[in-house]
Amino acid sequence: MLIDFHTHTFPDELANKVILKIAGDASIRHYTGGTNASLLESMDRAHVDMSVILPVVTKPSQCETINKVAKEINDRYFPRLLSFGGIHPDNEDYKEVLKDLAESGIKGIKLHPLYQGAAIDDIRNLRIIDCASELGLIVVIHAGKDLSFPGDFADPDRISRMLDEVQPEKIVLAHMGSYACWEEVYDQLCGRGAYLDTSFSLNPIRPLKDTPEGKESLAANPMLVPPLSRELFRKMVEKNGADHMLFASDSPWGDQKETFDLVDEWLDESGKEAVYYGNALRLLGLQDITF
Repeated sequence: MLIDFHTHTFPDELANKVILKIAGDASIRHYTGGTNASLLESMDRAHVDMSVILPVVTKPSQCETINKVAKEINDRYFPRLLSFGGIHPDNEDYKEVLKDLAESGIKGIKLHPLYQGAAIDDIRNLRIIDCASELGLIVVIHAGKDLSFPGDFADPDRISRMLDEVQPEKIVLAHMGSYACWEEVYDQLCGRGAYLDTSFSLNPIRPLKDTPEGKESLAANPMLVPPLSRELFRKMVEKNGADHMLFASDSPWGDQKETFDLVDEWLDESGKEAVYYGNALRLLGLQDITF
């Protein structure tokens, strides 16, 4: 069994526009069309049984619509696709939003401090994480740098302060704890009870267009760094524990099959069952699921 804990899709009528906008801003390649159908096709190629979809609310007014779509995805596609909900730090009714998600069977939420303009240790995010934890919701956080947005809103120092302040039980730090800050993750965050996912950390990052201009545009991105090394990956897994690691691709920005091949090569055999599906099923409370 294989569960991808970090993917993205968009409504059919918006997918192409959104994909081209995000890919263009970061000058990076995309590996699906951004629709549910294209993700399912990718899953079939990579032998992925379930993908967790993580919507991002970029302004408070989007919250209701995004969560409506999340519930529709779960009604139509579960167990192949499982969508989390979304919330914005400026949603003043955050308690009601989170309660509704929990009561609707939504398993968690995604926060993106850079896209949402609020640091992860900002009181607005702290109160959301605290409330979500009380309701038993998983909180996935975009951690570290982002190729489209400069800033330190989700760096290891801020994440460490958040963990000290809130002490959440079900927290997932995407991109191996903090994209482009992996040494700091190893020193400050590994072993503190947070789950790390493998998304957008191991794969080579390719340009949107395989032309000299495309390569130059990607190379000029100040947030671009080499992928996480095998040596540091293995050290991070050892320190954080295979029982607190999650397989994840960040599709469409990472290819699911390529991500799996890298993780499968680098991960010790003893940890594969936990990382590929065991930890995800436990977090999601789906230990009895069958496909």
